[in-house]
Amino acid sequence: MRKRMEELQSRLIDTFSLAIDDMHQSGEYNASILGQARQLLKDNDVITSAAEGTPLNDLTKVLPFQKGMADDDFEKKFAEL
Repeated sequence: MRKRMEELQSRLIDTFSLAIDDMHQSGEYNASILGQARQLLKDNDVITSAAEGTPLNDLTKVLPFQKGMADDDFEKKFAEL
C-alpha cells in the first residue's frame, strides 16, 4: 500500500510540474491548478528559502505589502488590486 501511495504522489507531482511548465510557456495560468499545487506543497511541509537571487525573493519584491504591515493595512492594499 505504501509503495502504491508513493507512486500516486509521484505521478501527481509530475502532473503538476508538467501543467505548470505548460502554463509558463503559454502565458495562460490556471489558478485552480496553481492553488492545488500550493496546497500539496503545504500539506507535505515543503518549505523554501527566500534568499537573495531566488525566484521567491523576487516575488517578495513585487507583492503589494511590506514587512511588518498590519493586517488591516494589508487588507486595504489588497483591496486596491
